[in-house]
Amino acid sequence: MAGNAHSNVAARRSVEQAALAYMVTGFAVFLLMGLLGLLMRRQHAGWIDLGPRWIYRIMTLHGAGMVAGVLLASLRGVSQVITARIRLSPRLLWSAYVVYFLGSGLVVLATLVGGFAAGWTTTYPLPVRGDWPVSATWAFLLGYTLVAVAFLLWCLAVLVGARRAFGGLTSALAWPVLFRRPVGTGQPIPTGPELAATVVAIDGVIAVLAGVVYLVPIFAQLLGLVSGFDVLFAKNMLFLFGHTLVNLNIYLAVALVYATLGAYTGRAFKMSFPVALAFNLVIVLVLLPYFHHLYQDFAQPLPLHLVGQFGSYAVGVPAFFVTIVGSLGLLYGSRVRWSAPVIFILAGLWGWTVGGMAAVIDGTIAINNVMHNTLWVPAHFHSYYLFGAAGYTWAYLFHRLSGVEGWASSALARRLAWLYAIGAGGFVLAFFLSGLQSVPRRYAVHLPEWQGLAQAAVPFVLLLVIAFGGLLLMALRSVPAAWRLPVAEPTGDD
Repeated sequence: MAGNAHSNVAARRSVEQAALAYMVTGFAVFLLMGLLGLLMRRQHAGWIDLGPRWIYRIMTLHGAGMVAGVLLASLRGVSQVITARIRLSPRLLWSAYVVYFLGSGLVVLATLVGGFAAGWTTTYPLPVRGDWPVSATWAFLLGYTLVAVAFLLWCLAVLVGARRAFGGLTSALAWPVLFRRPVGTGQPIPTGPELAATVVAIDGVIAVLAGVVYLVPIFAQLLGLVSGFDVLFAKNMLFLFGHTLVNLNIYLAVALVYATLGAYTGRAFKMSFPVALAFNLVIVLVLLPYFHHLYQDFAQPLPLHLVGQFGSYAVGVPAFFVTIVGSLGLLYGSRVRWSAPVIFILAGLWGWTVGGMAAVIDGTIAINNVMHNTLWVPAHFHSYYLFGAAGYTWAYLFHRLSGVEGWASSALARRLAWLYAIGAGGFVLAFFLSGLQSVPRRYAVHLPEWQGLAQAAVPFVLLLVIAFGGLLLMALRSVPAAWRLPVAEPTGDD
């Protein structure tokens, strides 16, 4: 018995160390990709001229790297939270780390060395029609494949672990709570993070399978086995994969809010009927909004456009009423301990609300036909990703490295967190105003009439870089001590 206990503790320590390594690495990648974003904003401001070729290469790497870095950190943060009851294999996590960064390395080589510049979405037939070497296309797509494989491994590990921990997937999805079924003696109820992880894992498998369906015909075309395939079908599979993956990253980050905020308010999220209902609805709803990226594809069947509009409206409802209202409920009337993690979470709630509302507007067919190919889309995306997915993830990272009373509650850390919020707010506001002026997205060069708002955005991006750089330096000093800390004890039902 003592040997088994020691083995379990060692395994959990290895999982927590893997999670720590992934989160710090993801934070560093995020900062580097932010510097690439600064280059693009300076280009659009008319202050530098990198030329269209380099701008599209940078745009491709910036988008791919940002998503990969934040997703990496979120996955491992959630792994750390749920490992007390959903046992994850340390060997699998470290193997996935290697696979993930082999894939990321191929993406970097494909863009910066090979010149691949089809955009991070790699919309077909751009990957096979570009003027870059075929080897660059192979490297980029293989890199995406490896990243998807690493994510799939995590999803499968969570599903297996959740089934084992709760006696079946329905129990892991909190169906006894959802359908008011009696809970057996000793039968555990999933916490908020455990439920969120299970939901993400289910949809993650679906998203990765869609990515495989998209990539395999492209590989076949590169090998000369086929001359081409249906472009509309390819676009549906592409956005079912990419759009879903990015949205799932937000729900992973929500799990980290559940695991963080209670420590500063003295209250905890409780598993309840609304929470169970919201996350079970997300299983279906998160798969539907991608259709709003195809409103302007006239060959797409009309019912799918209507599904896209419904999905774009409906997916925000459970997020708003459970996570946003629930978080504000924890904060209201509490003697909250103000620190960098709390500020990041508050900024994330604001950004997720604004970005979500902007996404609903873009998800309206009549408005989408006017706004979708403008900077309104990067505006809503950066709002809920920079504030929400990334902000929630970094809040948890700082909490784990600092604790409630550590460096994250210092005056300097709080100022840097507010600097982040101000920088992010000004940055996305410039995007929104540009979208309202119909400034097009994905243009390498902006006309003089468009450059004013880009120029206004650059100082805010610099604030972001300063804030993230300062917080990274503070966080890195705590990594050695956190690496040696004993594993956290299991928590009860949230």
